[in-house]
Amino acid sequence: PMADPCVLEPARRPSALRRRGAPIVCLALLTAGVVAVSTCAWGLSKDNAPLASGPVSLKPVSSIRPVISGGPGRLAGDAARRGVRDVKSRAYVPGVTRLKITDPKYQKLPDCPDIMWNTDGIDTDAIPTEVDSVFPKSLEASDLGISNGASAEEELRQVGQKRTEILSSLEKHGAVLIKGLGVSKDVNGYRQVLNELGFVACKDPLAARKSLDNEVKKVVPNTAGLGLHHDRSDYAPRNNIYDEHVESPKMPWYSAFVCFKPALEGGEFRILDGQRMVREMDRDVLKRLYDKNYRSAEVYGLWLPQSIMNMFVGWAIKVLPEPIEWKWRSLVNPNYKIRSFFKAPPEGWSDISSPPQILTDIWRCEVLLEEQSPLNRHPKTGEVVWFNNIHLWEGDKAQWKDKFKDSLGARSKAVYGDGTTIAKEDLSHIVKLTEKNEVKIAMQPGDVVLVDNYRVLHGRESFKNSREQTRLHAVTFGQTFDG
Repeated sequence: PMADPCVLEPARRPSALRRRGAPIVCLALLTAGVVAVSTCAWGLSKDNAPLASGPVSLKPVSSIRPVISGGPGRLAGDAARRGVRDVKSRAYVPGVTRLKITDPKYQKLPDCPDIMWNTDGIDTDAIPTEVDSVFPKSLEASDLGISNGASAEEELRQVGQKRTEILSSLEKHGAVLIKGLGVSKDVNGYRQVLNELGFVACKDPLAARKSLDNEVKKVVPNTAGLGLHHDRSDYAPRNNIYDEHVESPKMPWYSAFVCFKPALEGGEFRILDGQRMVREMDRDVLKRLYDKNYRSAEVYGLWLPQSIMNMFVGWAIKVLPEPIEWKWRSLVNPNYKIRSFFKAPPEGWSDISSPPQILTDIWRCEVLLEEQSPLNRHPKTGEVVWFNNIHLWEGDKAQWKDKFKDSLGARSKAVYGDGTTIAKEDLSHIVKLTEKNEVKIAMQPGDVVLVDNYRVLHGRESFKNSREQTRLHAVTFGQTFDG
């Protein structure tokens, strides 16, 4: 579903009551944090014991679907949630505004298909090393036989006639960028382009989550970037640790991205070829990760990287009002594992320029989700592909100054399946290889990018808007091109 930008409202000065009440609110939050720490320690039971040094046996990954607070593309960072200042007028503008999905046409769409897993018996040493030199495949309007000044009807007719060529390029290269179309500069024309390609749409894989309440983001002013990811319903940049069980996680096979209006500054679309990632990755790093599997961990501290109070507040908001049987026994879903430990203060803690919160960074509480394979076989081609979110979590460290990145870490991180730490050198290799191979596309109005989600990860750069120019992009999730 498409959404129009909201009207940006002028600033309002905070009332005297709000200014004077700030110390009271801070004291209340501090008290809640102390209570949360005590409750977390009290809630550690046999089921939530720290992981043993060896492998652990848990339920299959398909039985868990973590919910996130926002999700890829739905919420765009703490700055957006707080609201930021317009870069031109300097007037205060609201943070994320949401719309209810009430369109009956959307409600009739099928759910996205279940993720198809084929991870057993992958020989990492036998993975080919040659890579596709063309990524993405770029098609100008002239490549589709569209001349300058062609009418919308002529453009659509040519897209339909070139459908087989476009889809063959998508299967071969994993992503196709169609440039220079005029018909796709508005919503209706964009939908007609997808119709000519036979695109069969499905619901947003995250929309069924109760915590999102079938809402979508309407507009975000100035926002941080979004790391490379798949639009899977079983993970995201920050996991929700209170989620219910589902039979199987879902993911659209294909996604179509369109630009109606670029941002004032930044906002480039990012894509990464998962097939190239495994072919260029150091074989020892790849083998260690595949043999041990990995799991995501939501990380809390007394204050940083995210306050333990967040866990308590999340429980109060998402669990307490619901008829959940375990809500008086645990702060998180008992199917996840909790471990906590004390740590030395980070390097540089005594520096006078360091934030005072650093002094509280002496304790960690980690909630470990279920084990997954970092690799998968493409359902159609059988090629081994990079199929995980590790780089996205590592990118979350960018919120800290360089000297604190490794010590404070990300709010979500990856560890081996047995709970042990992935070597810093291995993570660094993954990050550098990702940065080497990702492609950034400065999409212009009417540009359409088609993506094979089993092979390609996507994200976006940070961007800025103004009152005169608000970034307006859309994504459509799909099952097949057989419609």
